[in-house]
Amino acid sequence: MDTTSRSGIVTGASSGIGLAVAEALRQEGFALTLVARDPAKLERAAAQLTATPGPAVHIAAGSLAEETFLEQIVEQHAAAFGALDILVNNAGVAGHRAVSDITADFLDQQLAVNLRAVILLTAKCMPLLKNAVAARNSAQVVNTASNAGKRGEATLASYSASKFGVVGFTEALHDELSTSGIRATAICPGVVDTPMADPYREDIPAATMIAPSDIAEVVRMTTRLSSTCIVPEVVLLRPTEWLQTPQ
Repeated sequence: MDTTSRSGIVTGASSGIGLAVAEALRQEGFALTLVARDPAKLERAAAQLTATPGPAVHIAAGSLAEETFLEQIVEQHAAAFGALDILVNNAGVAGHRAVSDITADFLDQQLAVNLRAVILLTAKCMPLLKNAVAARNSAQVVNTASNAGKRGEATLASYSASKFGVVGFTEALHDELSTSGIRATAICPGVVDTPMADPYREDIPAATMIAPSDIAEVVRMTTRLSSTCIVPEVVLLRPTEWLQTPQ
């Protein structure tokens, strides 16, 4: 067990935002536990990261909708590192449906991954986060929300609801833990160039989308701030998002 090095858990780490965040954190000296559903993709992501010498990288493959897997993540990270300096709850699922077409299965999947797993994994990681505070005076939780968690969007009703929940949960974390040394930040990006953006590609060129590295740089910035500086929320938009319709 290495309790001297800073360490992090990143969910949804096999590609896109999660992989970009993992790369930035490792560059900052964090050993990592990468979490994703697909073991083959996760292995490739870990191999990509460890092609460059640096801190240790461990992987955990499974479904975040399963509470036993959340416990496995925490147990594995605790055995390797003993503390947790940053938890990045990044994994998420989307899907466009009119409200009249939303089914229980569709809703349950989005709530299970986008919101329930964020709350439960954070709760289960709390002892490890407190260990980091005891060792290094600070720890943090970063939750990937969405601009759809700030303004509801048509055909994204259940996704918007889940991401509003992530924003609310992060605000509650900040209110509860900010004086304990554990900082909480919600990142709310617009359309990011990942597979989740595929439904938009006919109308939005990839070159005009937010890059996964943009989110990674925000996370990197939060890790460099002093323990007396907290960033509760960051909204990232493309230049044309949230503009009023021309009259």
